[in-house]
Amino acid sequence: MSVRFASKVSHFLKNANANTSSLNAKLDVTNTFPVRNRSAATTGTGAAKNASAAVKPPTKASSSSQSESQSAPLLQTAFAASAGIATVAFTATAIETATASDVPPFDPSGERFDQSTFIGRFSKMVLACDPRLLLYSEEETRRSKVMVRGYQNLLDNIPDGMTEKDMHHALWEAQRISSAALHPDTEETIPSPFRMSGYVPFNGPICVAMVASTSTPSLLFWSWVNQSQNALVNYYNRNASSDMSNQTLMTSYGTAVFSALSVAFGWQL
Repeated sequence: MSVRFASKVSHFLKNANANTSSLNAKLDVTNTFPVRNRSAATTGTGAAKNASAAVKPPTKASSSSQSESQSAPLLQTAFAASAGIATVAFTATAIETATASDVPPFDPSGERFDQSTFIGRFSKMVLACDPRLLLYSEEETRRSKVMVRGYQNLLDNIPDGMTEKDMHHALWEAQRISSAALHPDTEETIPSPFRMSGYVPFNGPICVAMVASTSTPSLLFWSWVNQSQNALVNYYNRNASSDMSNQTLMTSYGTAVFSALSVAFGWQL
């Protein structure tokens, strides 16, 4: 009996040790979980910090750079305007040089170029829009107008060293210079921004700024400036022989501006 009892006690102790070992192993595994959870929590906190840093509101430097990128590009606008002026001036010079020796007889009520052809109409328009016409003073403009009025006397008394063809060319040029700056009916001087020769240097930058606008307020502003400039060009080059009331002028101007701003605002949406 004692032997059996001893063997049972020994077997019981072995089982107890085994259970204790397994329990300790379980406890060790359980104790590792909080450490892993803490590391995971730490990792999650770092990710949250990174995420908060990613959505951090822009600083003053970044906001200023964004505002600069949304503003009108002044350098590009100046370059585009200069390129437009140079292109029109070069084209006008080329046409004038190519046709100087083959001008028709001067007629103050006629046309220098054949208006039944595209080349003739194109040549007339380019020479009228030549920005170099803005460089003539009012005195030179008035002198050119006097030449046009007394063209017959000049043709009858051609100065020495000048051919008849040269005189016809000089008269065509005098008419181009005077008609570019003086109203044909009132002979009043037209302000430079509202002449046909001033359309490229003055309206070109406005169009570039309007196209380059990236916000609704700037687009509406430049659209208003563009329509105002166009309205003044039409006003100063109008047919002054027919009277037009101020109410009609303001109605036309308001309708044009409202239509332009409506289209611009709808396009921005």
